[in-house]
Amino acid sequence: MPKDIDAWLLLNVSGLSALRQGQLLATFGSAEQILSASDEQLGQVKGITAAHINKLRTAQRETDLTQLRDKCAEHNVDIVTINDANYPSLLKEIPDPPAILFVQGEITKSDDLAVAIVGTRKCTPYGRTVARRLAGDLTRRGFTIISGMAVGIDGEAHEGALEAGGRSIAVLACGPDITYPRGHKSLRERLAQSGAVVTEYGFGTQPLRERFPARNRLISGLTLGTIVVEAPAKSGALITARLAAEQGREAFAVPGDINSPTSRGCHALLKDGAQLVEVAEDVVDGLGILLEAVPSRPQPAKVELHGDEETVYEVLSHEPTHVDHIGESTGLSVAQVTSALMLLEVKGLVRRFPGNTFVRLN
Repeated sequence: MPKDIDAWLLLNVSGLSALRQGQLLATFGSAEQILSASDEQLGQVKGITAAHINKLRTAQRETDLTQLRDKCAEHNVDIVTINDANYPSLLKEIPDPPAILFVQGEITKSDDLAVAIVGTRKCTPYGRTVARRLAGDLTRRGFTIISGMAVGIDGEAHEGALEAGGRSIAVLACGPDITYPRGHKSLRERLAQSGAVVTEYGFGTQPLRERFPARNRLISGLTLGTIVVEAPAKSGALITARLAAEQGREAFAVPGDINSPTSRGCHALLKDGAQLVEVAEDVVDGLGILLEAVPSRPQPAKVELHGDEETVYEVLSHEPTHVDHIGESTGLSVAQVTSALMLLEVKGLVRRFPGNTFVRLN
């Protein structure tokens, strides 16, 4: 924790926007100096009004700092300020970086090599498979995967990175004491252990709809580029991609089925100049990073398939295939198909989806 943690917490509690906080910091240098400045001095800063000053003074009078520090300890939250050496360097470059980040886990220098993978909550099995595979492949090349911990594409991206043994960071649109969605409590815990969970919002802040666009600027701001896997025509993922472009970062999109509503956003991005992504190398090339400069981590040994396993695996694709269709295509009995699929699942080569359907993962 920084020495002047109380001042930074008060600055956060004041409710001033990141832009206004940035203006004050540019003038006074630190939260402590902002709060010790006179009303007259504060009022001389461009954009700072009497209402802003009143918010600061109210925070100073009414905030229980002991309670806030206790909450940080209770939730294993560290405070990283924009003046700290370990504040993400890429994030500091955006127009309105947050003055402080509430962090569970750890942000490291290696996270400077990061990409975002985002998309719709109502994704297809194709989208789930692509997001997880891309995240894993990019992780093995040394990238940290950034996303928003939502259900759907976000969750698959985080899972893919963790499965590959790499780092992933979730950016929340709520306070550090709130898990949203609730069903991702386990994922959140694993992210804090193998990466980080970060937010600019203070304790008790609820995940209201209007906070997500602001959150999305951090997702893109923490990265070199944003990959949209699946997104309808109106989607928060498209906002993230637009913000990436505005921040001078790369925007990527994965093509999909032309008949699927979840492909329309990605195809619109591609028409607007986003770079097309099919495999991890497309992202590396698009970022202008030589493959030799981003060495791959050791790949797992090739999994050997035997008998019915190989036969069943060959008829599977990245689209869900029903067990009955697999049997018809291979000539195998239901018992043989079921046994082979079970072994392929154990080997991490296929994944089961609702309706007794399966997709291949590689």
